[in-house]
Amino acid sequence: MRFLAGALAVGMLASALWAAEPGACVVVIGGKVVAPETHAIVIPAEPTPQEQFAAADLANHLEQMTGKRLPVVAEKDLGAKTPLAVGRCAAVHQALGVAVDFDVLGLEGIAIETKGPALVLAGNTRGVLYAVYSFLEDYLDCRWFTPDCSRLPREGRFDVGDVKVRYVPPLEYRSTDYPCSRDADWAVRNKINGTQTRLDAERGGKIAYSHFVHTFNSILNPDEHFQAHPEWFSEVKGKRLGGRTQLCLTNPEVLAMARQRVREWIQAAPDATIFSVSQNDWHNYCTCPACAALAEKEGSQAGPLIHFVNAIADDIAKDYPDKVISTLAYQYTRKPPKHAKPRPNVCVRLCSIECCFAHPLAECAMNASFVDDIRAWNAICNRLYIWDYIIDYHHSIMPFPNLRSLKPNINFFVGHGVKGLYEEACYFTPASEFAELRTWIIAKTMWRPETDTDWAIDEFLDAYYGPAAWPIRQTIDLVHKQVAEHPDWHATIWARPDAPWLRPEVLDRCVRLFDEAEAAVAGDAVLANRVAVARLPVRYTQIMQAKPGDADAAGLLEAFERVARSAGVTTVCENAGTGRLDVWLAAQRRRLKIEPK
Repeated sequence: MRFLAGALAVGMLASALWAAEPGACVVVIGGKVVAPETHAIVIPAEPTPQEQFAAADLANHLEQMTGKRLPVVAEKDLGAKTPLAVGRCAAVHQALGVAVDFDVLGLEGIAIETKGPALVLAGNTRGVLYAVYSFLEDYLDCRWFTPDCSRLPREGRFDVGDVKVRYVPPLEYRSTDYPCSRDADWAVRNKINGTQTRLDAERGGKIAYSHFVHTFNSILNPDEHFQAHPEWFSEVKGKRLGGRTQLCLTNPEVLAMARQRVREWIQAAPDATIFSVSQNDWHNYCTCPACAALAEKEGSQAGPLIHFVNAIADDIAKDYPDKVISTLAYQYTRKPPKHAKPRPNVCVRLCSIECCFAHPLAECAMNASFVDDIRAWNAICNRLYIWDYIIDYHHSIMPFPNLRSLKPNINFFVGHGVKGLYEEACYFTPASEFAELRTWIIAKTMWRPETDTDWAIDEFLDAYYGPAAWPIRQTIDLVHKQVAEHPDWHATIWARPDAPWLRPEVLDRCVRLFDEAEAAVAGDAVLANRVAVARLPVRYTQIMQAKPGDADAAGLLEAFERVARSAGVTTVCENAGTGRLDVWLAAQRRRLKIEPK
């Protein structure tokens, strides 16, 4: 266990980013103390909104750490001061002898370089922000664990020596959808750029989708068109379907209308970069003679889909060269076609929905077919994204032992040509199982796939749970140990509360550890609340495993309800009907024969 005694020694601000009283750190670059008398933060004469924001936030952080605020000045006003140059400061770069190839950096690459006591923090739209936050994180020990839990050192000396960093992230799209990941400041500081975030222009913007997924009914609504044109929709077993249908992808009228609809979407959402043309979230693909023949020729239902999507991508390529058409390789379209290849302006999102997530993809026999599919898509696709799953959708609060698989899976994706990753999580409620911890791990690992998961866990737990970190870490290790020792125990996104890694003896040990955790933070309202929320998964599983007449069932349900309502839990699974908290509580009271108070 590697808890951060060093971080605690220099001080921690773990409840809000800005303290009432600034710290007294000393920051030294190239042997020279950074101070307002000697240094200034420099921006171009005509800075971009991102450069302005990055420079201001750098000044804010340094002021909180040192108690002194550096001026932010244009290059022409630097005078004799030593620069901390943020952005495209061409004159400063030339004077320092620093070469930054902005074309190579792209939108998100970073350049960090010291020249004696001077510092260059450079990049393009999002890159300039990421350069500032990488410097604060990697060299000044700042962290932004959650929107309400950050670490800024308050004491100590930070010596920054010779530094020269050029880094372009391997993933252009890094996204998750936990509610705690959407805050704009948290997202930009942790380099999440997905469409679900609240990022604005000054924080670098985001990769924005129009019509995010499952859009066939948005292209042609069967409620409006089926009666007059059943031939536009799926033929299944010789009959055209007007409900739970897909499109007939070989019908030329359908293609013409889809082209027009996508052009309407582009005009309505000019800031979006990706437009989804993707199957509805059920089966019932078209088996009319033309669609069946094309699928047979391509050896996959992805054949008709890719032909259809390519035709739309070809139509918009000349007029909208910066726009991308996205589609899914999902369930019946997961296997790539034999002959068709996605156009360069087509993004294929391969979905891992059938996989086991307890074990790394490349090491689990259950995942062999998915591994084959990703390799095959990588061979033909210019822009391959992954739609990954990181929670249990039937029991989103239940312990889900996938923390050890996140890094190897992300590395596997990157190693097989993936350019974007969407880690679909518990988007539908706060306080799902270790939501904040998972968000932290995946943010760190998507940016740098070599991130040490154990270090990320320890660092987060230490900051977020304080003295309760060690017993909580033991519960994590205990649950994950179960699946690590049993390669035949698979965790899908529909795992049940009677899963073997949640045997009663495991839960009993977790209960004792959470008792220790609660005792460790007694008297601290913030930490006690976080520990209570972290305990919800154990209580949830105890309730689901309980039987009518169990003496402690009523107390467990009462404790769960109290914390869940306080934490804002709305549902305990993805199903918005049966999973609603009130509905689930009532169902458990009936099942366990508990009289309502």
